[in-house]
Amino acid sequence: MKTIFTFFSFLFATFSFAQRNSISTTSKWGQQIFLSDVNGQAFVNKYEGITGSVYDLSEYQLAKITLKDGRVYNDVKTRINLLEHEVNFIASNGQEGFLGKGMASEIAYVENNASVHQSKVFQCGFPPIDNQNRISFYQILINGKTSLLKSVYKAIQERNNDLSGERFKEFTTYENMYLLKEGTMTRIKKDKSSLLALFQDKKEAIAKYMEDQKLNLKNEAHLIALVQYYNTL
Repeated sequence: MKTIFTFFSFLFATFSFAQRNSISTTSKWGQQIFLSDVNGQAFVNKYEGITGSVYDLSEYQLAKITLKDGRVYNDVKTRINLLEHEVNFIASNGQEGFLGKGMASEIAYVENNASVHQSKVFQCGFPPIDNQNRISFYQILINGKTSLLKSVYKAIQERNNDLSGERFKEFTTYENMYLLKEGTMTRIKKDKSSLLALFQDKKEAIAKYMEDQKLNLKNEAHLIALVQYYNTL
């Protein structure tokens, strides 16, 4: 009888703990997130009538969300608002919600099929530079002693319709590459002299690698290879 009582006490404690943490698990989506878990807010469309999309993805995609306080939620339908740098998600009850600026520190989208298992990772918290600050998300292309970061952000521009003469608003996308080296952020100019200046301590080796590999410095994959090589020196 004591054993049965202990077993039911354990089940009740486990159920209570799960309720307090507001995490539900389903076979289809895994861990899901409630608006109340993260002080999230219900989604409101603020961009009615603006041409284009404010998001990094046209559709929600499963991702791991890491909050600033260290809590982690797996397999959450997610996308990033690249104007406000807020994280939109689908809550466990199917409601759209968003995490305010700076609440999430990392978004890791996972591609998982028979041939590919990799993450597309976005992080914030980097030193301010240009129009970016510590809440701005960067895609992590290389994470090492020297990191290569890609900034993708959106802005709203007003334009004239050449045919009707009417004014309209649209989202414009901007991309820049940055190097994080010894705690300092530097925007990359995609030409040989600028990159050699960034890698001044290994200038000769970098110059030879560029020449041997016939790198096109405007090509993202070639820039990734260059920073990977530099990190081995």
